[in-house]
Amino acid sequence: MKKTALLKIGIVAAAITSLGLFALAGCTPATEDSGNNGAASTSYAEHEANCVDGDGIASFHAALGYECTACHGEDLDAQVAELGVEGEPALTSTYYTATETCLQSDCHNSWETLAERTADLGDYNPHDSIHGTIEDCNECHKGHSTQVDICGECHPNGGQEMVA
Repeated sequence: MKKTALLKIGIVAAAITSLGLFALAGCTPATEDSGNNGAASTSYAEHEANCVDGDGIASFHAALGYECTACHGEDLDAQVAELGVEGEPALTSTYYTATETCLQSDCHNSWETLAERTADLGDYNPHDSIHGTIEDCNECHKGHSTQVDICGECHPNGGQEMVA
């Protein structure tokens, strides 16, 4: 029993340390003079905080050790410029990560792999639906805002809840 408690404390301490290190290094865009090959020249405080403890998939991926550029690519300034906003974009901005980016990653390398990884959802598997595949991951999965259960808008989904 004592070993289990110590193990839990160790895991929690490691998780907190990892998140803190990520917040300091992984999701803090560099300044222009840092030589970070196109990373944002501006810091986006709301987005950085969201990576640590937010509703979107950014915090989930951050906890796994991914940096902002894993989803956004190397030139964050260019992406913000495309939005045509001054300063930091809203967490619910209209910028989306391309589905191809998600499917090129080690975890989600194809629709088939994704369907297999979520096969435990059975008849309610949104990645293997009788309606076909949703071709845009962003329909449900939001980077820095609350996830949207598209299937749940019409179906009870067997009680499943959206996770990052």
